Amino acid sequence: MSAPAEGAEERVRQEAEASDNAVVNQVAGDYEEHHHEYVRGWEYLGSVGVDAGEAHLVEHAYVHAERTAVSGERQVVRAVRLLKQPMGQHSVIVITGPTDSGRRTTALRVLRDVGVERENLHSLVLDWDRPRTEQLPATPQHGFVLDLSGYSSLPEDFYQGLSRYQKEALTAGAYLVILAVPTAWRPGTLASIPRIEHTAPPALDVARSHLKELRAERLDWLNDGTELAGLPSPATSPADAVWLAEIIRDADDDGQSDVKEEFEGWRDHLLKWFVDHDGAAYLRDRALLIATALLEGLSADVVMAAADQLFKQVKGELPSGGALAGPDLETRLDIIEAERTDDDGLSLNDVRHGLDKAVLLHVWVQRPHLRDELLRWASQITAPKGIAVKYRARVATALTHLATGPGGQAVLRIVTQWIASDSDAHRRLAAGVLESTATHPGIGVAVRKYLYDAANQKNLSEALARTVAEVCAGRLGHDYPRVALTRLRLLAGRTDQRGSQAVAQAVRDLASEPKLRPLVVGEIVDWAESQDTVIRQAGTRAFLALTQLTGEAPLTLALADELLADGGSRLEDQIFVRGWRAAWRHEPTADQAMTSLAEWLDAPAVPDDHAVDIAVAVLTGNLGDARTSALLVGQRAVTQEGRTRRVKVFDRLLPAVPDAAPPAPPSEDRGEPASDEKELGEPAA
Repeated sequence: MSAPAEGAEERVRQEAEASDNAVVNQVAGDYEEHHHEYVRGWEYLGSVGVDAGEAHLVEHAYVHAERTAVSGERQVVRAVRLLKQPMGQHSVIVITGPTDSGRRTTALRVLRDVGVERENLHSLVLDWDRPRTEQLPATPQHGFVLDLSGYSSLPEDFYQGLSRYQKEALTAGAYLVILAVPTAWRPGTLASIPRIEHTAPPALDVARSHLKELRAERLDWLNDGTELAGLPSPATSPADAVWLAEIIRDADDDGQSDVKEEFEGWRDHLLKWFVDHDGAAYLRDRALLIATALLEGLSADVVMAAADQLFKQVKGELPSGGALAGPDLETRLDIIEAERTDDDGLSLNDVRHGLDKAVLLHVWVQRPHLRDELLRWASQITAPKGIAVKYRARVATALTHLATGPGGQAVLRIVTQWIASDSDAHRRLAAGVLESTATHPGIGVAVRKYLYDAANQKNLSEALARTVAEVCAGRLGHDYPRVALTRLRLLAGRTDQRGSQAVAQAVRDLASEPKLRPLVVGEIVDWAESQDTVIRQAGTRAFLALTQLTGEAPLTLALADELLADGGSRLEDQIFVRGWRAAWRHEPTADQAMTSLAEWLDAPAVPDDHAVDIAVAVLTGNLGDARTSALLVGQRAVTQEGRTRRVKVFDRLLPAVPDAAPPAPPSEDRGEPASDEKELGEPAA
């Protein structure tokens, strides 16, 4: 039992309580549109299909735990019975247990045994800040796994909503298996959902079962009397047992000792190496080992220069003579037991797989007083003109691994310091670390909350606002678009407009992705039409960022093409027009909306029919607004297209005004509506 999907990366997990502060939904992975009657399809949680390799192991390598003493049934058999029984049938069950005990594989095995086909198995991606049953899909003949292990508590309305969802799923023929930690699942009388207390199978059985599927000829490596005998101990989790099988599969034929060392994090090797290389004479070699671990595979000159910088930072004195001083590189590589790659890089992994991460973790754990020095060193070598400035993303990824381990708070603490510094390079390194950690299965919950709290700060700095917006535009926005949009909404609604340019770029970046566009534009227009003035302000500002005619292929042209290609509703009801109308009618953004529409009419890149039709749809019902007069009459068009289009728009709008008198000049005060619709003048030439 147990599968790689609930493996090493999930061993570190920070919990968060479901908050009422924000409601965010999710689309990610292989998105499918799951329909309910009362919620738009793109508001449902996205799902990622279970790949064929994992499905095969679920079917052929699953290890059943012992039968429960209470019912005498195996947990999978009991779960299937509850889902299939004729009377009192359920479509939802919850499996509780530790995060690395193999619950996910049990959930998938239950769904397969209940009759869900491989291709219909999906994991829901938690693109929300607060669990809501309204976002759970109920696609016919599909089975979903909802992992809520990151929550230490769940809101009452989530439990209450499960009863309604269960009925809907039963009708549709869909199944949902919820994973939770035992202390978090407390429905009381709010929900009647069968609960399976998960029991983990013996780790050795799991390792053998998976190895039989992965590389059966090496099953004897786990026999008594071998170097690996006893390695999966009774305390080993099923997830680690699966990892052991994978290490054995990939090892060299004579690599049993290396398998043992890698599985144990190269603990004995590193303890011995640091004992053998103690004292001031080896300080420079220790620095080279750490630099090689951080910059694994990079060119020798970069790694060696970074190592010398670390050496000097801890008060080491380089020998006189510069590059001519000291032993040759090969001698130094022999000391740290690394190799030179074909492209002149330095590698620990080529000698011992996984040693780079193990070295960093060893130093981080064994020398806590060195943590701040290591982080300062990482920031210095990636600063402008730093030796590793081109490899900032790689350094950020390495720091992410440290942030998810013991003492990881130090990483997040210095990230805050980097953002507050005057160095844009340090701020970008901080953004890289936050982007990597925000989507991590363990620490991600805490980092996403940090980003939410930051966007909501009263005294938010421009640097922090830009950082939050940039993180939202990156991997977070693609994997958790609704989470990212919530944080962008908080920024866009600020009266101080901190980070406004970065927010505008972020919403354009997200909306430029065709798969995300319906969600992003739909959410922004919802904000723009909100009755809440702060949310409306955020929505109108964000929408106007989408209308900018910048770049070689302006996003607004793609939005208009999609709008006009959909003939299913009136133009005035189309989402693109609704957003522009909302911005026009919101006084704080009305002038900007007028300016953007003027640019739209003047732009030769906009097809004539698009320019005129959309302008008419936006302005319909706004004839009494002085800005309409200013746009069509008072503003001088900057292109011939603009002059011609203004006449067409004016002619299309004018019939709506009965007995129109000859036009007069517009009111000079564009902020106030014209006193009479007859004040409209002829279009400016």
